[in-house]
Amino acid sequence: MKDKEKLKNMLGELNKIVIYRNIINHSLIKRVIKILHGLLKEKPSTEIIYSEYSSFYKDITEYAFKKGIHKNVLRSFLSEEIAYDENPFSRISEKYGFDAVSDLMIEVVEKEIGILREFSYINIAETANNLLKTELPDFEKYANNIFFKEIDNNKLPLEKLWELKKGEIAGYLANYYHLNGCGIFGRYRAFRWVIENGLRQLKGIENVDPITFDDLIGYEEERKIVIENTQAFLKNFSANNVLLYGDKGTGKSSTIKALLNKFYREGLRIIEINKNDIKDLPYIIDLIKDRGVKFILFFDDLSFDESEVNYKELKSALEGGVGVLPPNVIIYATSNRRHIITENINDNELHNTDAREEKLSLSDRFGITVTFVSPSQEEYLKIVKGLAEKHNIEIEWNLLKEKALKWAIWHNGKSPRSAKQFIDNLRYEVYKNIV
Repeated sequence: MKDKEKLKNMLGELNKIVIYRNIINHSLIKRVIKILHGLLKEKPSTEIIYSEYSSFYKDITEYAFKKGIHKNVLRSFLSEEIAYDENPFSRISEKYGFDAVSDLMIEVVEKEIGILREFSYINIAETANNLLKTELPDFEKYANNIFFKEIDNNKLPLEKLWELKKGEIAGYLANYYHLNGCGIFGRYRAFRWVIENGLRQLKGIENVDPITFDDLIGYEEERKIVIENTQAFLKNFSANNVLLYGDKGTGKSSTIKALLNKFYREGLRIIEINKNDIKDLPYIIDLIKDRGVKFILFFDDLSFDESEVNYKELKSALEGGVGVLPPNVIIYATSNRRHIITENINDNELHNTDAREEKLSLSDRFGITVTFVSPSQEEYLKIVKGLAEKHNIEIEWNLLKEKALKWAIWHNGKSPRSAKQFIDNLRYEVYKNIV
């Protein structure tokens, strides 16, 4: 009876949660609550409890596999949901920080996290087995002893949350949201603008290219310009929209991806937008303008044929439109063309200055243009040598040079991309000879 009374009180407290209601409504947590309610019935249905627990067991163990968690699985799940939850408290904290949160909201948050902490300690299988004398498998024990040994290669957010005392929780969470964002912008660092089921929406990218500036050799001066402009943007100074122009394979897109991995902990996010979706720019900007994190709208390999008119929306966003870009949004684009729009000017337009300028001046609307030209043979070999050293490839220089130049002839010419592809191939050759 004592266990049932304790369980009943716990479910009553969970029902009072308001700010973090999304967590209570999560399908996995709802299943736990349904099991616990089933245990409180006068005549609990063992069949129903086994069925619900089976579904819960499947979901929670899949989560454990995905995250590489070997203990405290339910608590880890709850901490992630709290970290990424979008609610009035997390939104206010994301944009303004802890000082903007009212005392009443702080009190409610402290109480609700306290309830969730108590809930996180519950062992569903143990509780059911004690009350019904069943033999439900304990997923926590299975995760701890069978799935994984001591592996800690996936650090979860809010690691200290469950150790905090009352009065410390709201401030800790507010600071976390202010630094990392919340909702989809806390869960992911990069996004695509997509159409799914007829709806246009932001979709978080699960596996972001992990490239860093340490992986990129050469073009240091060009990248320095982009990095410094991004730093100014993140520190709330005036910053320019940037066009990275140059030959294919020179690392323009890799520079943008490396920016994200360097600065995402400072609140940087990237939204990749296809040129065909430029018409949606006003809607995208409206979605993100009031967020506390900052966004690069990224257009990769941007170019337009003369028949396309989508560029006008981009041109308006870059400069001269009625609505200016909000302070947390900037536009970066890469292109193989100096003039992004095809320069086929017909006879009528040749004598029409306005029409000519309309087609040729889009690239001029970017405040900064950084040019990435194909490397000389000497620069190409310098990149090859740097990558070989980075990957600890020990090979005589003349042989390395000979192989690298042959690769450039047989494959994609001399470029940073070609150098990387050559080194990737060489690493396996070296591995084969070693083993």
